[in-house]
Order: sequence, then structure tokens, then C-alpha cells
Amino acid sequence: MGLAKQMMNDWIQHRNVLEELLKQIHDEHIDFKPWDDAMTLGELVLHIAGWNDVFVSMVKTEKFATPDIPECKNIEDVRKAVKNFTEKTKATYKSFTDDELEAENNSLHPKLQGPKKKYLTAMYDHEVHHKGQLFIYARMIGVKELPFFR
Repeated sequence: MGLAKQMMNDWIQHRNVLEELLKQIHDEHIDFKPWDDAMTLGELVLHIAGWNDVFVSMVKTEKFATPDIPECKNIEDVRKAVKNFTEKTKATYKSFTDDELEAENNSLHPKLQGPKKKYLTAMYDHEVHHKGQLFIYARMIGVKELPFFR
């Protein structure tokens, strides 16, 4: 199995857990936030999915562009948006070659400089970081059974 496929499979394991967790979230909690300046639960989920698409797209485009986050009125809208981002991100991921991931990137950010696969490592870390926050949100709203983290 090549590097691109392995990295995609590792990421998909985390995304599947996010989608499993969303099955336990209901409409009345979409606007939950643990403190005044926090993202709401719905915003946090969309942030994870939307920004991960940005990171994966950077392998092809080298552009750090704000994602187009849809407005979601209920948790079903959030679930659909996550599915759409997941499919889009997966399709981009599938187009990578191992050579492409090893090619040097043009990032000005010191922690991202190096091979383009660093964008994917940052994407993976981003999902894990925010999913950890989401697990805490879920506990705070009373979710008893959390899916395994991976």
C-alpha cells in the first residue's frame, strides 16, 4: 500500500468516528457551547470537516483558502455537510501520488515547510485535536457511550 492510500485510510478511521459520534447528537444541542467565546457544537463539527478539506486541497493547489461552510439549521444538516466534505476530501485524497506527497511545498508557515505530506499530517492533527474537544462537548451534553477514538 502506498503512502497516499495509507494516510487516507488513517484519516478515514478518524472521520468515521466523528460521523458515529454525530449519530448521538440531537437538534437541541447544535448550539451548545461550554463558554461564551467557544464555537457551538455545530460550528465545531463543521470547522473540523471544512478546514480538513482546505488542508487536503493544499497538496494540489498550495492555496490556504477559507472553506465554504454551509449554514446548518439542525443536526441532520450538519451530518449531511460532514458527509459531503468527507466525500470531497476523500476524492481529492485519492488523486494523490506518493511522489506528489514527497514533493516540496511552498508554505510560508515554518511548521508546514517540507514535503506536501506535511499538509496532510497537519490535517490529521487538526481533526484529532478538535475531535477531542467534541468528545468533551458530548460528555457535557450527556452522551454516555462515546465511540473509540479511532
